[in-house]
Amino acid sequence: MSIKDDLKKAAYSAVPRKIEMGRSMTVEELYDLLDRHKDEFPVPFKLTSFLGKRITFKREPRLELQLLVTVKGNVITVRPNIQESSIESNGFSIRTADMKNGFGLSTEFGRDDYVNDVVAKITKIVNG
Repeated sequence: MSIKDDLKKAAYSAVPRKIEMGRSMTVEELYDLLDRHKDEFPVPFKLTSFLGKRITFKREPRLELQLLVTVKGNVITVRPNIQESSIESNGFSIRTADMKNGFGLSTEFGRDDYVNDVVAKITKIVNG
C-alpha cells in the first residue's frame, strides 16, 4: 500500500457507506432480519426512534466508534459516529483512541476495517 492509499483509507473511515438492496425495506424489517444474526456482529445493536428511526450499534470501546444504520427505500446507509475523547495537560492533547490502538493512522485503519466488516455482514444478510 502506498502512502496515498493509506491516507485515503484513513479519510474514508468516517464516511457513510451505502448498501443497495433488491427491494424496498423498512428499518423495522431490517432490524428483525439483523436480529436473527446478532451473534455475527461484534457489538449489540437496538432499534431506536430518537430523531428518526434507526438501528444503533453500541459504541465499540477500542475504536470509540458507534454505527447508525438507516433505511430509505431500497438503500441502507451505515454512518460511522466517532465518539472519541482526549486527555489534555499543559497544552498537550492526546486522543484516548490512539492510546488504545497506537499512534499514527492505526485508529483510522481499525475504524475503516470495522465499518467495512459490519457493512459486508449486513450486505450478506440482506442480499444473500
